[in-house]
Amino acid sequence: MTRFNILRMLAAALAALVFGAASAQEIKIGFPGPVTGPASFLGQHMKWGAEQAVDEINKRGGVLGRKLSFVMQDSVCRPADSVAAAEKLLSQDKVDVLLGDLCSGATLALMPVVEKAGKPMIVSISTLPEITAKAGVGGNKWVFRTVANDLMLGAVIARQAAGYKTISVLAEDTDYGRTAVKLLKERLGAAATFVSEDYVKPSETDFLPMLTKYRSTKPDAIAVYMLDQQGMNVMKQYLQFGLTMPLIGRPPLVSPLVTDMLASGKFNTSWTVYPYYDQYRSAENDAFAKPFTEKNKQGPHYVAFGIYEGVMIAADAIKRAGSTDANAVREALVKSNYKGILGPIVFDANQQSHNNLMLMTVNNGSLVVKELVSGK
Repeated sequence: MTRFNILRMLAAALAALVFGAASAQEIKIGFPGPVTGPASFLGQHMKWGAEQAVDEINKRGGVLGRKLSFVMQDSVCRPADSVAAAEKLLSQDKVDVLLGDLCSGATLALMPVVEKAGKPMIVSISTLPEITAKAGVGGNKWVFRTVANDLMLGAVIARQAAGYKTISVLAEDTDYGRTAVKLLKERLGAAATFVSEDYVKPSETDFLPMLTKYRSTKPDAIAVYMLDQQGMNVMKQYLQFGLTMPLIGRPPLVSPLVTDMLASGKFNTSWTVYPYYDQYRSAENDAFAKPFTEKNKQGPHYVAFGIYEGVMIAADAIKRAGSTDANAVREALVKSNYKGILGPIVFDANQQSHNNLMLMTVNNGSLVVKELVSGK
């Protein structure tokens, strides 16, 4: 072997050692989320949101002098797949903090995984109340939630829905859909009559039988609880049928997938309650939404906002902990008082924050923020 080849091999070995050391020094945030499947559109937005947070943090010098990185594994938004993705993130990717999945059932399945692993998990999208009930003083000290749960959302929705005498329900047949409807019915009590309740698989695309029924029964409103792509199909078929009653509850009116339909004016008086909408104007939101839109050629969905703030809160806790030690980071999260885009993020005894929510209505073909409402 020539001297040149020996030197080249030594240089390559040294480079590998340096690269390996640098990689080991990275602080890793892991996320099991929908890369494929019906919710992949939302998965892409979550990836963009996390990457923007990581880029901003690294441009400021990282955390504790170390670069931050984001690792995503495909969960298809299903519990079993989410658990497998999380276990890979923990055992192979060696992430320091985990972010909860999109779908509530998947996130709920992750809770015993992070408890066993002793790793903090920040839930910034899933809204099932049971997640909050089981966290903090509920038993699982590793789970923190930055998004309002369905009890909090339901209180705002019920107040807004109080004027409707008859309501029909169209919801996905998941923990999210059924729990949200149950809470709405409990909140409204005898003040409203629920004419019909239809629950559909998240993969369902044909809603003509339900819409035919609504055209006959003429409810005052249709309460919709669905994610973007499925909700878009409902709205397309709603227009085909010439329906006029408002969509209320959690229809995905914030989604860029439905903007053109809103512009038709056919959804005026429809409304929704969401944790975030990119068209809300404030200096804090502009600092997030404008660069996101410039880079990705579309405004951030609320799930992108959720993951962005989840990464920021994780980085803030690690910085205050002065370490990536799991127990130190968990203790720092408990003491969080993070200045979020919509207000301070502080955790209660169940490690649930009480961020502001947005009540939005469709006026003259555009979705507008009617008011910020407390998530308490």
